[in-house]
Amino acid sequence: MDFTSRYCRRRMEGAAKCPSSALGVNCFQLGFCIPSIPAIDFPISLHPDWMGNLVQSRPEICLGEMVIPGTIDSGSYSIDNLKVFSAVGRNQNVSVLDQLHRGARFLDLRLAESGKTVNVFHGCLQGAKFDRIVEEVKLFCDDFPGEFVIIELVAEYGRTFNSAQKLNALDSIKEMLGEKLFEDDSVEKLLTTPIKDLVMKGKQVCVLLHPRFLEGLEINGQPATEQYLGEQYSCFSSAKWMQSTKQ
Repeated sequence: MDFTSRYCRRRMEGAAKCPSSALGVNCFQLGFCIPSIPAIDFPISLHPDWMGNLVQSRPEICLGEMVIPGTIDSGSYSIDNLKVFSAVGRNQNVSVLDQLHRGARFLDLRLAESGKTVNVFHGCLQGAKFDRIVEEVKLFCDDFPGEFVIIELVAEYGRTFNSAQKLNALDSIKEMLGEKLFEDDSVEKLLTTPIKDLVMKGKQVCVLLHPRFLEGLEINGQPATEQYLGEQYSCFSSAKWMQSTKQ
């Protein structure tokens, strides 16, 4: 084995961090280590604007005609790799911005409250503040105005997430992405409108709310309706929008 190769160096670097990374099985941390950073390198996409490029060859193409690549637990990259169980908690090793650069156009963001802020969570593992993630999405959209991103907000299972903090998360979306948000409460219109027509109007982001996010969400003591969330925040129910359109 060539111990000077890049592969070996990455394995050795990962082994140095092994004492803080472990596999959890049935609530027990096993005594052997699993590096939290895989040894395989994935190159930065040479086409971070692949949607825009596709429109050049197929001007009328719409989202409903595409396979949209996405990532699970997209914000988990921000979990500190020195935390116990980080080896299984960090589903992503690169930032949301890098995921978008590498082609992802669907982001799965698991959230919960942490004191007075809203943060990314994966189980008991806490990651970055939600605002930081939204800033990365905005930066990408500013740099590549021909791209379209779908975000699903999910309340992390078993974590506290009250109505006030959920609304804070929606306020962050509205404040930072504002005019970029797709506003029509019609999944059919989203899927059948040519992408060039969406982005020409500055619409680059669609935000969907998972049923757990909607559960218990109240506005002034009253259950938040899908109509209100659509009108005030341009956010829509993922349970309704992500159903198969086939009869």
